Amino acid sequence: MSKFFAEVNQQPSVIRETIRLNEDVILKPTKPFLFTGMGSSLAASELLVSYLNHFGIQASAIDNSELLYYYSDEFLNKHQVFVISQSGESFEAIELAKRYPNITAITNSPGSSLAEKASRVLYTVAGKEEAIASSKSFTTTVALLLLLGSKIVGGDLAADLYHAVDILEGQFVRASEYQEQIGKFINPNHPLVLLGRGPSIYTARQGSLTLKETARMYVEALSAPQFRHGPFELIKEDLQAIFFNPEGITHDINQKYVLEMAELGAKVLYVSDEALEHENISSIVIPSVNEFVSVITYSFVIQLAAVELSSQRGLVAGEAELISKVTRKE
Repeated sequence: MSKFFAEVNQQPSVIRETIRLNEDVILKPTKPFLFTGMGSSLAASELLVSYLNHFGIQASAIDNSELLYYYSDEFLNKHQVFVISQSGESFEAIELAKRYPNITAITNSPGSSLAEKASRVLYTVAGKEEAIASSKSFTTTVALLLLLGSKIVGGDLAADLYHAVDILEGQFVRASEYQEQIGKFINPNHPLVLLGRGPSIYTARQGSLTLKETARMYVEALSAPQFRHGPFELIKEDLQAIFFNPEGITHDINQKYVLEMAELGAKVLYVSDEALEHENISSIVIPSVNEFVSVITYSFVIQLAAVELSSQRGLVAGEAELISKVTRKE
């Protein structure tokens, strides 16, 4: 078993512990929220911003490097700033904390440089993650951020998050079946498009990063509406896609969209709460959870795809030759 797959299997327990540890944390919106990270930390931040904006709370997400070099202290002072880094040692996160220490850090690493420089620290408890591609550090960060976000808007997603973990854990018995299904349907040597709407856009973005890091595939993530505005023409080029469609606001629109894509010739791996029948569609059915929380359960499909498609390309998911787990330079 690869390190990456071992870490995928650890997710239910570490997500539950992260929720338990942070259930009593309350954040008050004294200023607009600004979340910053790189890679999977940024994808998790963008999901939270989408959630907060949905409920009328002003928030934004900007990657560390852009914030470090292209935004002023005056801009930072107008926000409650949260810097997210799994290791707490990412170059840009540390440099930003040096420049602007009035931040809340979110990290998996007590005693890290970021934790020591921040004015406040909140922790995930993913444990050490060795594989290059993020799995448990991403899903624990998502769980923590959504939990915090729900308290900000006057709710509490703890029960939904625990339910999602139960669903995720129940899917592990089908891991081999899903891997075989993915391996037969997706060609790892051809470009792949990941699509969704709303919260699933961030499932797609994280999935794109994961498959690039593991299977070294060319993968693009887009919102389904943006895909229609021009790139839709790619369907004429034997397009293969993964479409994430949890039960939610645009569920029915998405079903029609996927069937249209399939009818035009696209091959679509469809991840939803019920199957779609078409010769060009292969469905993976995962029980419904809260639409925003579905990022946790649906990411499991991408993690399995990373293992299977890496293997088909003669690679071991989570191992790399050019990069290290912690990015310590620009």
